Amino acid sequence: MTDLFILNKFSGTHDTTGESEKKIKNLKTGDRVVTEYTNGAGDCTRIVKKHLEKEKGFLRVFVCGGDGMASEAAQAMVFRKDCALGVVPVGTGNDFVRSLDRNEECFLDFDRMINGDIMLCDVLRCGDVYAINYVSAGYDCEVADNAQKIKRWPFMSGPLAYKISIFYCLFTKRKHTFYPVADGKKIDIPKGYKGQMLTVAGNGRYYGGGIKCTPYAKLDDGLIEFMSIPTIPVPKFVSLLSLFIKGEHINNKKLPFITYFRCRELQLFDEKPLKIGVDGEMMVMKDPKIEIVEKALNIIVPKG
Repeated sequence: MTDLFILNKFSGTHDTTGESEKKIKNLKTGDRVVTEYTNGAGDCTRIVKKHLEKEKGFLRVFVCGGDGMASEAAQAMVFRKDCALGVVPVGTGNDFVRSLDRNEECFLDFDRMINGDIMLCDVLRCGDVYAINYVSAGYDCEVADNAQKIKRWPFMSGPLAYKISIFYCLFTKRKHTFYPVADGKKIDIPKGYKGQMLTVAGNGRYYGGGIKCTPYAKLDDGLIEFMSIPTIPVPKFVSLLSLFIKGEHINNKKLPFITYFRCRELQLFDEKPLKIGVDGEMMVMKDPKIEIVEKALNIIVPKG
């Protein structure tokens, strides 16, 4: 068996590669241990593919980074029975592991990880891309996309760019014209509202750095958790934020305009190509179709 550790010094708020290297060096295991480093987008997928091509035994991939790196690695591992993915959450969001029902500290313990159990996890298929956590459309995608542009301004930090983008998009990017069709049935906008503000198709429960947007989602139940908010006034959206973050927005009598249900297939239709987020990675697709693929990925869950 081979344990492949993939490190990225640009993950999270500071470089954790030195700390990870020390933990890897002190591992007590009879497995062959290999360490690789990413330098840019797509590297994680390429590294995993390279090792799968030459590996004769079982390959365990431990991604030391955030949800983006984990999602990249998964692209090469879906449907494979000869490998498993472990996520060491040292990135910025770290939302995927929150749905694995373990204390986050367990995932940071390398000894617990290499002695962990394997569970079969569902994934979301969107075109020829797979999401391990969620696919979204609307306001949040606009915020992420605009934040990348604002980051290019002189003397602009990432967190500040994101805050400016949140404020800017609240007043300019709240109304969207796409409409969802779930398991062949069109989902109408709630009566009295015009346009969609935000839609999330969840495999996991969290996104956006701990926001519990699809609070009843399970990673292995064969279902998509669909949540949608229509275009609402800014004060109303601001007032529901705390409930949204805690996952208390579902079946809430004060928020009857929120749509929430389970399905196996979802498609978003619009006149023009639609900007979507696939595990936080921004893409543009025409009428994107999202399907649940059951038990398609081996995930390592730490002991304890």
